[in-house]
Amino acid sequence: MGEFRIYLDDELQCTTTSPALAQAAWNRASRDARVAEKGGSVRAYEGEVTVAEMRPEPRVGHPWPDGRDHQPDLRDVWDSLMRVLNQQGLDDQALTGALNRFGLVTRSVEASVQDELGGRTVPSAAELVVLLDAVYQDRQREPQA
Repeated sequence: MGEFRIYLDDELQCTTTSPALAQAAWNRASRDARVAEKGGSVRAYEGEVTVAEMRPEPRVGHPWPDGRDHQPDLRDVWDSLMRVLNQQGLDDQALTGALNRFGLVTRSVEASVQDELGGRTVPSAAELVVLLDAVYQDRQREPQA
């Protein structure tokens, strides 16, 4: 995998080897209203190869144009969220308890994204919102030190 560069007009927005970071920069640049209004462009390069070039559209973020790269989905959001929550000291038991108190019956948060075939399911955006709201509510209940 090479180095990605994203330009909005001629201004470098991002240089990275991370496809997810390049995709985020592309999406953000492709919806830039200021550049869209003046007829500018957004370009993506991998190494010296131009991956794509287009005119931004206000409020319309465009998906990454190179289908060879992994496109992050809600499984990736879930994984990142779990890393942050675990770093904050919230293990599976704490998250499961928070969801149950919030009203979503759960035996295990970790198991909720596993299927019967040993694979991973894609959590819904609603599940992520409810998990975050449940953690927030639980944190609000904790006595202030």
